[in-house]
Amino acid sequence: MRESKILNNFEYEAFKIFCRNFAPLTKNQYLIKLDLFKEFLQDKDLIHATKEDCQNFMDYLKSIYTKSTCEKIFSYLHSFYNFLKKEMHIKSNPFRYVEKPHVSRVKTKDDVFSIDEIDMLIKTLDKVKIRDKSIVIFLVTTGCLVNELVNVKWSDLTFDYEGNFYLKLGKNKKERIVKAHPSCVECLLKYKEEKNIIDFSDEFIFTTQKKESITDRNVRIIVRKILDKAGFPTNSSKDFRHSFAAISLRLGADEYDLKKQLGWRNTNNILRYKYVLNFVGDNFEDKESTGYFISKKE
Repeated sequence: MRESKILNNFEYEAFKIFCRNFAPLTKNQYLIKLDLFKEFLQDKDLIHATKEDCQNFMDYLKSIYTKSTCEKIFSYLHSFYNFLKKEMHIKSNPFRYVEKPHVSRVKTKDDVFSIDEIDMLIKTLDKVKIRDKSIVIFLVTTGCLVNELVNVKWSDLTFDYEGNFYLKLGKNKKERIVKAHPSCVECLLKYKEEKNIIDFSDEFIFTTQKKESITDRNVRIIVRKILDKAGFPTNSSKDFRHSFAAISLRLGADEYDLKKQLGWRNTNNILRYKYVLNFVGDNFEDKESTGYFISKKE
């Protein structure tokens, strides 16, 4: 876990006790949020934050972040202040007096690409370098999370005797094996050849030009540039996952297969897409991109 250069000694020690049982990634996420709030407070200590400070901070966040990001930051800070109250460092949690940002889980047409839009996007990918093309095709054809993509290694790409390729995605309870689409495999193998990688090693697939591990932020910047050039300035990388779910359902995919593909805990997530199924398309004949998604088994 990285150290904070903003929190004072008491705040950092309290934070370490609070997160002692958390996974390293979770600890870092909490620390990033605390640093952000501490920086906003300037010279004021965290334990002296008032409900006005918290409200002003959330108003500030709303001006620069999406509602979903604001909700996450609120939840992190609310949890930490509950800990401070439990340990009797403060009398009450100042975030309890602030309204939590509410994000609807139901998806709209602004959250997904239609089949025609997917086709349009894919046709523009020949103009970008093979690594960036591979990233977009990977996200489109697997529906995986960005943090899953950055952790995929060459050894996670395997094949059977019939020439079918498979990808291992996720970790722990969300670890799963999914069939890789031929277009995704073709891009990855071209990318592998360009990087002069011979074996399916434990190296990360997607790296920077300096051969360092690529980050979530790197991927989002790459995707952002491609979407802007393709004429989709309001979409983002997360919309590929939503599109995969919506289009697969529209094609008649089995709910259990979709749950397994996306690493969902249950099939309740399907209810999020009830209002966008007609938007993603009706006539799927001669649509190149339909093969990227899960369809009804014959």
